[in-house]
Amino acid sequence: MRVCLASLHPRVLSGQIDSLTGLGRALVRRGTEVTLVAPFDTGALLNGALAELDTGPTRLLPAARQMLGAIPRVVQASRGCDLVHLALPTPAFGWLGNVVQARVAAPVLVGFEGHLVDTRELFKARRRSRAWRSLLILWAVNNRLFGRLRPYRCRAYVVSSHYQRDELIALGAPVDRVVVLPNMVEESKLAGCAPRVARRCLGLQDGVPVVGYVGHFNDGKGVDVLAAAFRALSERLPSATLALAWSGQGDPRPIQQRLAGLEARVTWLRKVHVGTFLSAIDVLALPYRSTAGQAAFPSLLLEALHARRSLVTTDLPLLREVTSLGPVALNCPPERPDLLAERLELLLRSEEQRRAMSEAQGWVVQTHFASQALVQRYEQLYTSMLEVNDVARLAA
Repeated sequence: MRVCLASLHPRVLSGQIDSLTGLGRALVRRGTEVTLVAPFDTGALLNGALAELDTGPTRLLPAARQMLGAIPRVVQASRGCDLVHLALPTPAFGWLGNVVQARVAAPVLVGFEGHLVDTRELFKARRRSRAWRSLLILWAVNNRLFGRLRPYRCRAYVVSSHYQRDELIALGAPVDRVVVLPNMVEESKLAGCAPRVARRCLGLQDGVPVVGYVGHFNDGKGVDVLAAAFRALSERLPSATLALAWSGQGDPRPIQQRLAGLEARVTWLRKVHVGTFLSAIDVLALPYRSTAGQAAFPSLLLEALHARRSLVTTDLPLLREVTSLGPVALNCPPERPDLLAERLELLLRSEEQRRAMSEAQGWVVQTHFASQALVQRYEQLYTSMLEVNDVARLAA
């Protein structure tokens, strides 16, 4: 089988590219011929290298130009392939799948990375002026109107969660063409090491409790909420420290302002090896305000489970699909730094609870998110699509 895995995402460091690259590597290991296509050079990614720099446009219009400019590359790469698997941001971009399907001979499967922006989120963000503007732009290109403005012409649609499945069917997608398959985790990023070694590599103090966050500083990630929570935590647990590994995307100033005076207890890092970082910290905090505008499920959430790292996150509908599978995380409502601080303190003070959470995470990963099982399910989906395609061709 020859598969063209394609993404129109213009940035190297993204959950969509991570997930698609992980799937591509897994397919290659199982003997499938894979071509990986994106608006940038992907050769090194498929060959096993990890992205070192977050390249690509950050503004809407340049990003849109790169996305549209990548379509001819997808069409070219599809020649000689049996199937095209096209990753798109949300159902609002489904029309791009129709464009590709009209131009290629192979059947097209569309995978939607995330979900649409709920209009109610705009009202929740109105008191944060900078956040409101960015969320408004996100909503403008990821709203339900765009999701409804085209027929579903591709052969199949893959989403990671039942939350997305329900959204897609409500928009008019045929039920029999929507498949729920959780996004893949790039396991090569997660090779761990002894905590003491990891802390020495990252310059973190040994023998003290460490709360960590890694990723973008966009408003939806809620890192400023974590900063406020750490200020409260530092009063109750004076030995606690905070490690922030920033991707370079987003504004660090709101976080820095909330951590003023605590500089000696905060370590700022840039691009890190995720496995090393997760080995170095005691608890990972993912205090999301929203799951819109990112991979579903969030890559860091799944990576924490694979690495069996203690986790505190927010009780949002999409995240609840994972956290309800077992005691794999402590939840708290969004925008509640006081409750976030309490959950962090509880885990930092209880090695027994951290150990129990780690065991539950291992079970949930093996049961629901094991990469080997997921790649086999993708292969089965591809095979079924090709069989249907052959029948249709014979009937014609």
